[in-house]
Amino acid sequence: MLNNTLAARLKASGIDMTSEQWGAIIILLNEGAMSQGHLGERLHLEKSSVSRLTNGLEKRGWIERTKDSKDSRQRLVEPTPKALETAEQCAIIARSIHEEAQLGMNESEMIASRSLLTKIIKNLEGASK
Repeated sequence: MLNNTLAARLKASGIDMTSEQWGAIIILLNEGAMSQGHLGERLHLEKSSVSRLTNGLEKRGWIERTKDSKDSRQRLVEPTPKALETAEQCAIIARSIHEEAQLGMNESEMIASRSLLTKIIKNLEGASK
């Protein structure tokens, strides 16, 4: 539901980006340029899914692929100025959805839910190895 809501709100705001693409942009903005393989690991996606995701982002002008200065065989994925320009608007939309999702929850409930979700993610990461 969160993904669908985010995708609908981004579209309504005139932003041609899926929720999955937004997740990739957030990682790249926070962590900097990285290989497509590393991005896939961070997103917990298969290689083919990451390839489709990055192709879509590149086609829309949200990312660019550059050669790694440390390893010329490797290509890095990094956000473009277009992604940077729109990131704040996307973040505002994402934050508002996050706030709506937590309506009626007190601070201890929010902390508990984040803790439980983190535990679930770690458990699933361990199970997939």
